[in-house]
Amino acid sequence: MSFRDIGIKIQSAREEKGLSQEQLARWIGCSQSALSNYEKGKRRLYLSQLEKMAEILDKPLEYFVETLGHNQHSPVVPDRNQSFVEIMNQLNKLTDEEIREVRNYVRYLEWKRSGRA
Repeated sequence: MSFRDIGIKIQSAREEKGLSQEQLARWIGCSQSALSNYEKGKRRLYLSQLEKMAEILDKPLEYFVETLGHNQHSPVVPDRNQSFVEIMNQLNKLTDEEIREVRNYVRYLEWKRSGRA
């Protein structure tokens, strides 16, 4: 799964919803040119941005990360992307306090990896 593959899915879902690049970009908090680059696979897309798009475009997150050419019922998702989807599903079940704890733990791991530990 490449960024271009994801971009194709974004463009398809946006057009299906009848939205312009400018409209979707405004709703997700980026410029029209940034969205254009996401759709072309020329710019890295963060999971948080993809989540916003999925919500606005009424698509499950899996829609964007399944391999093109496979139907909705047989996704072929790379291990790392599948892990992200599983983590997001688990996070959706947590309380706000538990999410804060997860966020703090992730920050700790980043700090530890930076060598300042």
